[in-house]
Amino acid sequence: MENKTFRIKKIHLILVLILSFLINFDSAIVIPIIANYAVNLGATVFFATIIVGIYSIFHIPSNIFLGRLVDKFGRKNFLVLGIFFDGISIFLYFLAMNPIFLLIIRVVHGIGGGFGGPSTMSYLSDAYTKEKSGKGMAFYGISVAFSMLLGFLIGGLFSSFIGYKNLFLIISIIIFIFLLLSFSLPTTYKPEKVKLNTKNELRIFSKLITNKNLLYPYISILVIFFNLGIITASYTIYLKLYNYSDAQIGMILSIMVILSIIIHYPAGKLSDKIGKSKILIIGLFLSGISFLILYISPLYIFPYLGMVLFGLAHGCIYPTAGGMVKDESSIENRGMATGIFYALNVAGVAIGSPISGFIVVLSDFRGAIFIGIIIPLFFSFILFTETIIFISRNRNRRMG
Repeated sequence: MENKTFRIKKIHLILVLILSFLINFDSAIVIPIIANYAVNLGATVFFATIIVGIYSIFHIPSNIFLGRLVDKFGRKNFLVLGIFFDGISIFLYFLAMNPIFLLIIRVVHGIGGGFGGPSTMSYLSDAYTKEKSGKGMAFYGISVAFSMLLGFLIGGLFSSFIGYKNLFLIISIIIFIFLLLSFSLPTTYKPEKVKLNTKNELRIFSKLITNKNLLYPYISILVIFFNLGIITASYTIYLKLYNYSDAQIGMILSIMVILSIIIHYPAGKLSDKIGKSKILIIGLFLSGISFLILYISPLYIFPYLGMVLFGLAHGCIYPTAGGMVKDESSIENRGMATGIFYALNVAGVAIGSPISGFIVVLSDFRGAIFIGIIIPLFFSFILFTETIIFISRNRNRRMG
């Protein structure tokens, strides 16, 4: 497996991180306002939920497919295309006049958004050695976490002051400015020109998702975002039933994001030193414990303490899992590997949200939270057992 790295100037690395921020920020800013924007354009509540959800339906597979094209045709070209599609999508939100047009825009945004994630993550991964991959992915994860934090805050706050359309127009202009700057990035990875072979592509995809060394980071990222789906879909409603205001709920969720940002860098660096699987175990364990605290009570300090621990869990898992994906993928298939990583981010929330809602209907809100305890603790135990077996085998080999 070739794990070649490229020397990239610090100014270009900073620009890639800013572009990574933007390609996540544009979707984050839409999340708190898209349903109400759809209703304002004349959509029924049911059709508004379809408009919200159709983005993920197209975004999940596009990450994987377009991630592979990043391997075939280079990082920079698709990074530029990703910024362009994001800018066009946000500008089209500004132009939307009816729910059907908005639905089409969501499809375009979902597909076009698949360019940005794999290309920026692959571009940055190529610049870091295996020994520093956790550190590199920590920087990347911080840019993503900041985009979510600011996106949620600005989307809700600014739209109430300047209106939905003005917000979309301003954000699209900012994205187009950085689109021009993205052309200054140097071309790093230059793939060999080979014809696309469907059978070969499916073989590479199958090899990636069945690679045991990639299985655990993929499962870990899916689990942490599955739990995030429970929080955003069911736990927020649960808090509302106990008379928390929207501002209080926003503050509680912000605690999670802030703690994740704070722990990203030290967790990424520590994973390079003591081993990435150990940090994944800690992150999964913390995720389960955080939901145990949320399960105890929605009152007093419990929501805040639960979000502190969940933020730490997310901050441990994101850079560590990203680092493992970089380590275990070759430069020729890294776009697809990172595309799967991004797809699982979206899939976790897309799966966790409706499942938690279904469990609420069958039992209650505490039942949904209970699932968020069991799943991460189960996988942390599995990974812990595998790690102990691996260490034991290595020790026996050295002694033998």
